Amino acid sequence: MKKLNASSAFMFSLLAVIGLAMFSSYHFFNEMNGKSILIASGNEPVHRILDHYKYQKSKKGLIFSMTFLLAASSFFVMILLPSEDRQPVRRPVTPREPLREEPREAATPVRAESSISTSVAQLGSEEEPVQVPAERTKTTRESAIEAIEELDLEDVDFSQEMEITEGEDDVVYGGGEITAPALMDFVHKYPDSALKFLFRRKLDGKPLGQDEEDIYAEWERRGLTRGKIKRYILQLMEWEEIPKEPLYEIWKKIRDHIFENYGA
Repeated sequence: MKKLNASSAFMFSLLAVIGLAMFSSYHFFNEMNGKSILIASGNEPVHRILDHYKYQKSKKGLIFSMTFLLAASSFFVMILLPSEDRQPVRRPVTPREPLREEPREAATPVRAESSISTSVAQLGSEEEPVQVPAERTKTTRESAIEAIEELDLEDVDFSQEMEITEGEDDVVYGGGEITAPALMDFVHKYPDSALKFLFRRKLDGKPLGQDEEDIYAEWERRGLTRGKIKRYILQLMEWEEIPKEPLYEIWKKIRDHIFENYGA
């Protein structure tokens, strides 16, 4: 079941107000008819009011209800109509004219720098294309994966049972030295934070903020290292190496594995 957001709640409230105004108008109209009668007098019937006070009171209520109904209905229609600012403006695309090369004899350089640039362009076209080094073409994700592959695994015993505690050794809420059970509990509860700590990147590949860097530096001071995180993730997932995939895909695999084998 989808949660009711603020815009939906506002629309339902406005519809309820319109319905209440319609009911009030109908009620006051019936009250006016109940306080007056038609009497035959000559050729035309005469409208006679039985209770003048209640009739005028119902009449004012009817006018107020009809006014409120008209205003609420107009406001509702204004909300439903699309705004002109939201409609994309399509600009006509004019095709570019193809460039025509002029004969060299007819080309007359206007400035000295134009002739120099023409000479440089001609020399550049005759030379062989410069090959970009392979190191520059590597993506940020591949560089981060290679850095993790070169990271040494620390010798930590993760064979003991995981204690779900939030004491001083807890990674997030504690302030003491981080133990192996606390590290295991941290990876199970916050696999996204564990990957961000390991790769020093966000799940979308962007660099970390300064506040996150400060938090991770405090964790390292308390004994948490990237080598320990890497060792436990490999042991948890039974991997030989970290997959060369985007961090978001790696996080989904770890999350699903923890959910299927250890529960929510």
